[in-house]
Amino acid sequence: MATTNATISISSDIMGYGVNISKSMTLKKAQSCTNLEETSGLRTKKFINTNAIAIIEADEYTAASDGTANSGHKVYIRNTSSDKANYFYIAINASAAAQTTTETIGKLYGSDWLLMPYTGGTNITVASSTTDTQYLEYIVFADGMTK
Repeated sequence: MATTNATISISSDIMGYGVNISKSMTLKKAQSCTNLEETSGLRTKKFINTNAIAIIEADEYTAASDGTANSGHKVYIRNTSSDKANYFYIAINASAAAQTTTETIGKLYGSDWLLMPYTGGTNITVASSTTDTQYLEYIVFADGMTK
């Protein structure tokens, strides 16, 4: 069985106060000690306009591998640009038809990334802040896939 680990190290001396944080976790299924076993594979998406698109659709990851509604998916998203002036809006919404239920996660500036839990059943939507060409990479570590 494969194991997927996520590690983050943060060092800062902002305002003269040193902070060093180093954490690691093994990506597990929801309410379980079992490792996640599936992945979408690393994907890259090219953006040339500011239109919002769903990079992960609601029906792709809706249930855990045990068939329950509990899921422990993890999503990694990274703005591959080094240009700090351009960014991506990241949001979650119930469905493409229900844009009024959009919940903004935040903005990913050049070289920014995020790793977040994802329960499935909702779209993860992304929009570029510019019409300049930008690339976004993403991967889902899944606790069961439906497609």
